[in-house]
Amino acid sequence: MIREGQDLQRSQPPLVDTSIVSPEYFHLLGMTLLRGRLFIDQDLEDTPSVAVINQAAARTYWPNQDPVGKRILVRSRVAKPGWTTIVGVIADARTESLEDTGIPQIYFDIYQRPAKFLAFYLRGQVDPAAILAQVRTQIQAVDAELPVFRAETLDDVLSSSLSVRQFSMEMVALFAATALLLAGLGIYGTISFLVNEQSRAFAIRLALGAQKRDILKMVLRQSLTLAAAGAGVGLIGAFILSHLMAGLLYGVSPYDLSTFAGVTAVLTAVAIAASYVPALRAMRLDPITTLHSE
Repeated sequence: MIREGQDLQRSQPPLVDTSIVSPEYFHLLGMTLLRGRLFIDQDLEDTPSVAVINQAAARTYWPNQDPVGKRILVRSRVAKPGWTTIVGVIADARTESLEDTGIPQIYFDIYQRPAKFLAFYLRGQVDPAAILAQVRTQIQAVDAELPVFRAETLDDVLSSSLSVRQFSMEMVALFAATALLLAGLGIYGTISFLVNEQSRAFAIRLALGAQKRDILKMVLRQSLTLAAAGAGVGLIGAFILSHLMAGLLYGVSPYDLSTFAGVTAVLTAVAIAASYVPALRAMRLDPITTLHSE
């Protein structure tokens, strides 16, 4: 636990991220203020140093306490020497990665600590390819020596941050498609074997006056019974092992009921499709030829 006036940098665990932001930063990104206040116009370089932290930092260093008003000392490239007073707590946000909102963060006011590097966030109907040139023109009109670099669209940033996860999910989807194909082939082979084993029984039924659609329904019923049993076992196993997939998911619970229902429906459809060809073959049996061959 951090005591008031304690050196935050030497505490365990240390804060993961420190940032210099403008007072408008929290409003533009829609970050919710939970306690205290955000930066104001009166927070200047010659006024006492203040900071805003997120919920994760509050939970880490001041559990069951109100951190507003606590003083900390942070040794980092973004913080000037001296004690800093926490004036506000904001809700956790995915600013470092989409998978983790619980990274402790501390924010400093840019008007109290001028930064060597600044990042501008622009919103508007602008051609992404022309953004860098336009921004460079506007900034260097103020100071021709200021470098402008690394312009990225939000789509590019998101795509880059999700690239590893997307590759993992693509591999999982490939294996799932392969497993679905093998399952369909397995069902087809099993039903074909059952049809061959019961061909004499089907022929007798047809000879005694059974309708061909009755044979079709009988074979499909057997297939659906096997598929229902397999789906039940699979659902139980999926619920047990689904927590292992939690690290690959974003915005979806590993126990999402709609997903389980959709997968069950797909597997049932595959089972019906794989069983339909053997069922048609059973329906088209010639009773005389079949019984004579037996």
